[in-house]
Amino acid sequence: MSTPSVRHPGEFRWETRLLAVVTLTLTGFGVANCLAAGAYLEASYHEAIQQAGAALAGGLIFLAVAYTDYHIWRRLAKPLLIATLIGLVLIAIPALIWGNSPAPGVVEALFPLHGGGRRWIKLGVQIQVSEIARFTLAAYLAAQLAAMGTKVRHLREGLLPLLGVVGLTMLLIALEPSVSVSVVIAVIGAAIIFTAGARISHLMVPAVFGVAVIAAVLVLEPVRAKRLLNYSEPCLEIPPDQACNSLIGFGSGGVTGTGFGRGNGKLGHMPLIDSDFLLSGVGEEWGLVGVVFVCLCFAIFCWMGFRIAKTARDPFGTYLASGLTLGIGVSAFMHAAVVTGLMPVTGLTLPFMSAGRVSLILCLFSAGVLVSIGRQRGRPAPAR
Repeated sequence: MSTPSVRHPGEFRWETRLLAVVTLTLTGFGVANCLAAGAYLEASYHEAIQQAGAALAGGLIFLAVAYTDYHIWRRLAKPLLIATLIGLVLIAIPALIWGNSPAPGVVEALFPLHGGGRRWIKLGVQIQVSEIARFTLAAYLAAQLAAMGTKVRHLREGLLPLLGVVGLTMLLIALEPSVSVSVVIAVIGAAIIFTAGARISHLMVPAVFGVAVIAAVLVLEPVRAKRLLNYSEPCLEIPPDQACNSLIGFGSGGVTGTGFGRGNGKLGHMPLIDSDFLLSGVGEEWGLVGVVFVCLCFAIFCWMGFRIAKTARDPFGTYLASGLTLGIGVSAFMHAAVVTGLMPVTGLTLPFMSAGRVSLILCLFSAGVLVSIGRQRGRPAPAR
């Protein structure tokens, strides 16, 4: 006879509901701004329509995952990570061989060069495997740490193999190249391992090594070195660079903005205003009020995510919720820092809001897993 589940405490329900409301609000607001950005350009308009379709599909996936037992991801974590690493290796090979030069026809069709890197596998739709890695790595680490218990405090037995997996994932993503996503991967990995009880002293050496490697890439790689120079001397280029135009957009928006759909950035003054610099478009058309609203939504999302992690029914839920929440929160923070001139340009999109169908669907998928973890709090932990 099975043990009856404990009733879900009433004080937990509002957290999952609020997280769902904030998620769908950000998604809807993002689709609206993508449509506004595409109103004047036919290509951008078609992309915005596709983004709306992705939001609808992602919303259905969000609901399906929210009502699925999240322990399924514990069982699937290892094969999903292996598949992700294989995809990253397939992308890294042409990235290393051809770099920014055109590859032979079939290779170029499968691994297209875009924006100075090869970050996608094109199989009908373009799949950015590094975005998938955020979830698969988090699920794998959460599953391993939940089974490992206190062994994570031992460097050789517990920590080193996990750090090796995180380091390999970071390296493959950096080879695309995509330094910003590598940083997000590092934060997710370190946060999950630290949440599981690893010693800070054990994490310091790989952290210092990782920072040194990233700094070397930023200085030695010509495109990124130029971005650092532009960051140190903003708005000196003629015509102004993206970072300068982003600040101009914020300044022209003022407190209440120019009005929805009335911004000038979409007319070609601000490239990538529907993706890498979307928050600048929000600042221009919605003003300080709109930017504060978006930041508040992300703050609430992270608050609810960490509350769910703290009260999850088992360690796997705690570790997975922590990693997924940080993945969304760090990406949003880095995007905001770039468009406001606090960081060099990285090319990191704003979760739930920026154009990018696969990215949007994966963000909604991650939010659905968070809701699933939140819904099952108050019930007995499953048998191991």
